[in-house]
Amino acid sequence: MASQKQEKKKSTEEDNRTRSLSYNADVERIGPHLDIYLAFQPQLRKRKDKTSKKILKAVILIQAAIRGWLERRRLERIKAKATDHGPTFRAVVNAYRRMVDRIQRRAGLRNTRVILKFSELEEWLDRKKFYEVMFAKREYCQGIPKYELPKYFRDCGHFPTQSHIDSTYLLVQTDGKWKYNEIHSEEVKKGKALEMIFTLYPPEGAHVSHFWGLKSTWTRPIVHGEEAYKYLVSGHPIIKKADIRVVGKLVARSMRERRMKLRFKSPDE
Repeated sequence: MASQKQEKKKSTEEDNRTRSLSYNADVERIGPHLDIYLAFQPQLRKRKDKTSKKILKAVILIQAAIRGWLERRRLERIKAKATDHGPTFRAVVNAYRRMVDRIQRRAGLRNTRVILKFSELEEWLDRKKFYEVMFAKREYCQGIPKYELPKYFRDCGHFPTQSHIDSTYLLVQTDGKWKYNEIHSEEVKKGKALEMIFTLYPPEGAHVSHFWGLKSTWTRPIVHGEEAYKYLVSGHPIIKKADIRVVGKLVARSMRERRMKLRFKSPDE
């Protein structure tokens, strides 16, 4: 009996030792303080139940306080930026909602829904301010000539084709909010120019895929939702290092494959 008790005691000691070693190894591997590690490990809270509850409550309170402070600061920053876009903050929010609703309808969404988020509203305010500044540089008699729209888009960092500009111009006109003399005028007002650029490049609050009207082509590629044509125009050093022979081989191989497919294409297809 005594030997059995000693064996059980040794086995329990060995189990406790292995558990402590694995426990310490996990703590050393992960790196945080022991109490913080226990607070986020529910299977280990039985050992320090009271301490873990206090730490978890403190962590939640600290995170809530910091997030609330950051949101309040963002709201103050947005209200300060909104003074450049309207008489009151409510008027600016209503204008943002109406524009997002129009963009969603142009994108083909039937059930439009505009959820106000401070980050998305701030992104729209920053872009709108930048577009207005670029418009003021080319503005002449409260508008810019229609033929200068590609240059205006280029100033804003966007490079749509002329066909996309013309189709968006007609699409914006069909909303019915523009007057007859504005539709048939050769000058584009600021409101219409902003509608066009936000229609082609929707804000984050619209939740429609960017470049929904644009497609990636050889001359104007779109890589990861970003227009690569601006790097071609600006002469980026990465593009200057590109070997034209590699591009030539790629084009020649694609043309060769296309000819082979046409030659061996079955008559049933």
